[in-house]
Formats: sequence, structure tokens, C-alpha cells
Amino acid sequence: MGEVFTFILGPPFELLIRVIPLSWIYPLSRTLAQLGRIGLGRREKIARANLRLVFGERKDQEEIQAIYQGCLAKTITGFLELMKFCSLSPELVKERIEIIGRKTLDEMLEKGTGIVAPTIHLGNFPLIAAKMALEGYPVEAIIKNPKNRYLAGWYTRATEKLRIGFIDGGEKRLAARRSLQHLREGGILMIVLDQNPPYDEIMVDFFGYPVPTFKGPMVLAMRTGAPILPMFVVADRDWRHKIIVEKPFPLEMTGDKERDIIHNLSRLMKLSEGYIERFPEQWWWWHRRWKRHIGYKRL
Repeated sequence: MGEVFTFILGPPFELLIRVIPLSWIYPLSRTLAQLGRIGLGRREKIARANLRLVFGERKDQEEIQAIYQGCLAKTITGFLELMKFCSLSPELVKERIEIIGRKTLDEMLEKGTGIVAPTIHLGNFPLIAAKMALEGYPVEAIIKNPKNRYLAGWYTRATEKLRIGFIDGGEKRLAARRSLQHLREGGILMIVLDQNPPYDEIMVDFFGYPVPTFKGPMVLAMRTGAPILPMFVVADRDWRHKIIVEKPFPLEMTGDKERDIIHNLSRLMKLSEGYIERFPEQWWWWHRRWKRHIGYKRL
């Protein structure tokens, strides 16, 4: 039923976003966030359960509620903003996103080995690939297509408009082959770490709880020699954004391949946790990330 509604309501809503000024996006987002508090249903329960699991012993109910409300507002704003950016000039989009650490990025790219760029669902994360592509960087992103066919079609149109190379993460062998090719061509490969793989992967600690995690960043880096350059985006003042390019992530190797993958991926997840701790309202708490620790079906 939800898919039917998106096919009915999606096109006129897209048209509305295209015609209104960018400055209207933000008050509209706040209004929709207020309405969303009434009708989110199961997604709200999932987000609150995740927040209690991670922060229940460190934050009181008022603090958790503030994070939840901020997350809802940021999620809606990010989606509407991305829709609007698809109708704006590349120059205007680029001007609203700043890259911190561009020198490091350029130096690593000059080596010609490609770059593995892991990120997480923090801030308006698709803008990392969008900014890179609009600036002329050779970037491709491994993305899981939404199950909703309308949203999947919209996402495809958005990546084409913003010039983002797309690799379907749901096709394991095809994604692995295309990823290797892109790195060997000297490109930047973005991989979203903090989502559940569609197939069995390794278990890695995330906020104190083991969760299945993509091992792709480590496998690809170890196989190609490409440096790992974590990237995160956060909302800044005046509705602008900052992409933070971390220093090259050094691998700690012992010669035991499986152990090294788990160990280094755990270290990478710890780095990601630090960003979520600093900007908790900007992370997507809507995912069923802790399936083995929270009974989501009973919520």
C-alpha cells in the first residue's frame, strides 16, 4: 500500500519541491517533522529502541527525546534538500558543500591506486558523492536500491542528475567486480558501512553489540593496495554542509587475513561511533541495525 501512495503522491510532491525556493525547504521540513511525530508508527518505535540500546544508561529520557526529534527533522530536511539540489545548478550545489581535507584527498588520488572511502548514514550522506562528482572527482558509490520501486526510480534519477556513479550493492558478485575495476582505474569508491548486508558477512562490535557488517572496505583495500580514506558529512550553519575527509586509515596487519579484516573493521567502526557520539541527531536511527539484540518484530 505504501508503494501505491508514493506513485500517486510522489510526482506532484517532486514538482512542488522543484518550483519552491530553496529557502522554503527548511520551514517545510520543520512542518513535516511536526506532522511526522504523529504518524511514523513502527519506524518511530525502531528509532526509540535503538536510542535506548545505545544511550539508555548514559542519557536521560529528555536527552533521548531531543535526539529523536532532531533526527526526525534532519532526516526530512536531508531528503527534501537532496530533491531540491537535483533541480539546482551544479555551481549552487557545490557552493553549499565544503570539503575539509581536500589536500589529503588530492594527494591520495595522485598515487593512482584508487581510494576506498567508507562512510555512514550521518548527515545528508549522499552529498559526499554528489560534491565529489560535481567537482570532477572519479567517484562511484555502492548503494542498496530501495525496495519501493518509486523511490528506487527516483534514486536512480537523482544519481544521474548529480553525476554519481552507482554500483548496486544488492548484487554481490557484480558489485565486487565493478568495485575492483573502479579502484584499479584510480577512482574513489564510497561504501556505506552502517547498514545490514543483504548476505552473510562478519560480526563487528557497534556500540558494544556485535552486528553483521560489510567487510568490503578491508577486502578491497588489502587486495588492491588502495588507501582507506574515511569521509563523513555533517550539517553546518546556514543550512550548509561540511565533508570531513579523515587522514588515511592505517591497517594493522598480522598475516592472519580473517583476523586482520575483523580487527581493522572494528577500528573503523569505532571511528564512526565517534562521529555518531558527536552528532547523534544527524545519524539515521531508523535502521534495524541491532536485529540480534532488539526484537524489532515485537515493537
